[in-house]
Amino acid sequence: MKKIVTILIFTLLGTGVFAQNPKAKEKIESARIGFITERLGLTPAQAERFWPLYREYRMRNHDAAKGFRQFRTSIDPKVASDEESRRMVELELELKQNRLNLEKEYSKKMLDVISTQQVASLRKAERDFRGILLRRLQQARQHKVRQQRLQDREHFRDRARDRYRD
Repeated sequence: MKKIVTILIFTLLGTGVFAQNPKAKEKIESARIGFITERLGLTPAQAERFWPLYREYRMRNHDAAKGFRQFRTSIDPKVASDEESRRMVELELELKQNRLNLEKEYSKKMLDVISTQQVASLRKAERDFRGILLRRLQQARQHKVRQQRLQDREHFRDRARDRYRD
């Protein structure tokens, strides 16, 4: 089963998947679901109750960070005033506290659906999936750079050959 999920993840996370489009996000989310389901060993009954709760948790976690991201992008820390810098630090601490509170709240809710061991394994499964995703993205970028270099070499070689012929 582990091999199937791993193969599925790498199949779904091909180089084209990382473009910012809805299909890519759907493929990544499908791979996340398969990976976490396998890692936690969720039964079909557990999965049916777990995934709506998990999606709600992720959405609220994402929404909690939205205000901080907007503020952070509007301020350049290198030229920010003391007041703006102080506000950024305060917002970041608030965000961390809100995320901790959210994690506590949803961990309690998840304990009604999955076991303590599964809840404990969830964070590691999330980190592992993120690591796989980041490595795959890095590999895709490296592949793209290599392909571009090869194309550039061929282009310059063709131009040099054309000049030699003339």
